[in-house]
Amino acid sequence: MAVQEDLGEVQIDHKVVGTIASFEAAKVEGIVTRGGKRTIPEMLGIKDADRGVTVEIEGTHAVITIEVNIEYGVNIYEASHKLQVQVKNAVEQMTGLIVEKVNVRVNGLAVVDPTRREREKERD
Repeated sequence: MAVQEDLGEVQIDHKVVGTIASFEAAKVEGIVTRGGKRTIPEMLGIKDADRGVTVEIEGTHAVITIEVNIEYGVNIYEASHKLQVQVKNAVEQMTGLIVEKVNVRVNGLAVVDPTRREREKERD
């Protein structure tokens, strides 16, 4: 069976990559995205799910910058590093793009209500 090589091109919009990065950020313990943790609209892919995320795509390479707050008391470097790994792996797996960098900008610290944290753990 012959494989057709030239079927056309596939273009992945910056917003798609931004949404993936935002979803992955919400999964990392200690990271609070600009929009807070996961919201129902974000989970459905509606309205600004990629806020706080900038994506540059050139050919098959991407550079992602994500702005977050870190939960007070969490090691900033460790949480940011986990975020970088999580975002890089997910974007590469889902899109086939090569993620050259995941830049993390920590804008502030967030004090999270301990009862909210427990509810989120139970929900997950």
